[in-house]
Amino acid sequence: MGLTEWTYRCERCDHRENLDTRVWQCPRCGGAFGLGGPNELSPASIQVADPTLWRYEAVLPARREDGCSLGEGMTPLVAGTLAGRPVWFKLDNLLPTGSFKDRGAAIFAAHLRRVDLRHVIVDSSGNAAAAFAGYCAANGLDCTVYAPATTSQGKLVQARAFGATVHLVEGNREAVAAAAQDAAAADPTAFYASHNWHAVFVEGVKTWAIEVWEQLGQRVPAAAFIPTGGGSAFVGGRRGFDAVGALPALIAAQPTACAPIVAAWNAKLDAVPPITPGATIAEGTRIGAPARDRQILAALRDSGGWTEAVDDSLIESTLRELFRQGIYVEPTAAVAAAAFVAAVSRGATIPDGEIVVLLTGNGLKATNTISTII
Repeated sequence: MGLTEWTYRCERCDHRENLDTRVWQCPRCGGAFGLGGPNELSPASIQVADPTLWRYEAVLPARREDGCSLGEGMTPLVAGTLAGRPVWFKLDNLLPTGSFKDRGAAIFAAHLRRVDLRHVIVDSSGNAAAAFAGYCAANGLDCTVYAPATTSQGKLVQARAFGATVHLVEGNREAVAAAAQDAAAADPTAFYASHNWHAVFVEGVKTWAIEVWEQLGQRVPAAAFIPTGGGSAFVGGRRGFDAVGALPALIAAQPTACAPIVAAWNAKLDAVPPITPGATIAEGTRIGAPARDRQILAALRDSGGWTEAVDDSLIESTLRELFRQGIYVEPTAAVAAAAFVAAVSRGATIPDGEIVVLLTGNGLKATNTISTII
C-alpha cells in the first residue's frame, strides 16, 4: 500500500501537507485538515479472513504492521425498533475500550509509531481519553490526557488504568483543548494528537460505515443517524460511505443544550459559529466549537441529510427504550436514537429503506448518570 498517496488538505485555504507532517492544523490559516488518498474500496481488496477493521487496509492511511490491534472492528449490526419503526443499531459501544473512538485510536496509534512519535497529548471528555490511553498502552506509547473536571469518573479511571497521566481542567471543552495544546507546544517530545482535529483519526472512524455496507450485503442504507459533537463519527461516516460509492442521508444529532451545527444548518451557513455549551447528560457531544465544521456541513449538503436537536428528556426516554431491547449505552450514544424518534414525531420525511442508528458508547462508562435516570 502506498502511503505516499495520502495528503492533508486544509478545508479552508486548500493548503497541502504530506502524511508524515507533524502539524495538527493548517499552519497558514488554522483550519482543519481533511485527508485525501485511495478511498475507493473494491470488494476484492477486503481481507475477508481478518475480522478487524484492518480488513479495509487498502483504504486506510496506516499499515497494520506498524500497530498493535486489540480486535477492534466488525461490531454487531442488530435489528431493533424506535418509535414503533424498524431500525438497525450499529453497536460501536462494544469496541475494546467501549466506544467508537477505538477505531480512530487504532489507526492513529499505528500512524504515530510509523512516524516515531512516542508521547501524545490528547484532550477528551472521556471516550477518546480511554481509547487513546488503551491503544497507547498496547502500542508502547506515552499518553497524557487533559479532560474536563466534570467528566464521568468511570472514563477517567479507565484511562488511568491504561497508564495515562490525567489532568483535569476547569471550564468548557474549548478550555480543555487549549490546555492540551499549550502543554504540547511546551514539550518538544510531545505531539498534540487531538481526535477533534487530526484527519488520520477520522480515517479510522470511517470503518463503521464500511462495515454497515458489508453487513447489509454490500448495500448502503437509506439514512444514518449519528451523534455529532466534534464530528469524527459524522465526517467518518461520510468518508466510509464514499469509499463504497454511495451516500445515504446523514443526520447529525445534537442535544438541544449544545447544538451549534443544528443552528448553523438551519441558518444555511457555510461555517459553524461557536456557542457556549449548556448542561446536558450527553456530555460527549458538548462541543461548542467543532473544528471540522465545514466538513460536517458539506457532508450534510452532499448526502441530502439534515440535523436534529433533542432535549435531555427525550434522550432519557429513548435510553429506556434501548434498555428494554437489551442495549446498554451511555446517554451520548442515545442522542442519535432520540433524533430518529424526534424526526418520526414531527412527521419528517425519512427516506424509504433501511435506517441505521450509530450507538457510540457503552453504558458502563456512565453508571452514575444512568442510575439517576432509572
